[in-house]
Amino acid sequence: MEDAGALVSWASSADELLQWSGPLFSHPLDREQLRAYAETAGDRRHLISGIALDGSGVTRGRRETIVAHAELNVLPEHRLGQIRRVAVAPERRGGGIGHRLVRWLVDFGFDELGLNRLELVVFSFNEPALRCYRSAGFREEGRAREARRGSDGYWDLVYMAQLASWEHEGETPPSRNRQHGVGSIETS
Repeated sequence: MEDAGALVSWASSADELLQWSGPLFSHPLDREQLRAYAETAGDRRHLISGIALDGSGVTRGRRETIVAHAELNVLPEHRLGQIRRVAVAPERRGGGIGHRLVRWLVDFGFDELGLNRLELVVFSFNEPALRCYRSAGFREEGRAREARRGSDGYWDLVYMAQLASWEHEGETPPSRNRQHGVGSIETS
């Protein structure tokens, strides 16, 4: 909840909120919605939140500045991880922070948690996110046409995934076993 103010400020429109959170929240996003979500998130099995910080350290009693957020929902019985709600602070977009966070989540999921599969969903018009996920080793598996409704009409969803077995097929994703320079990552 300490970062709720920053997260609220990142969703300046209903479309932007839908883009990074899916239909979970309603615009305008507020602290109460985030508080209710945080309370129920503890009830979900194996939900891990990753937060990339700017690495500035605590100065004059202030915390580090949050610059990106993502969630990794783990279903251990299937060795499956679902990356969700990836968001980067508007002023930091395009600088590679989201890419480093996603690469960290991939390594954490496969190397630390022993997952077999990571999956995610992204809107087809979100070219920066598609490039980010592809460069982190994700492949498109399918599309759902007109699956969500934004202010300009219906949006298509792209389903993407990555498998641990790709490493054994000689197709090691570019994200594996590298330092990512994200700064600190908190998991809970």
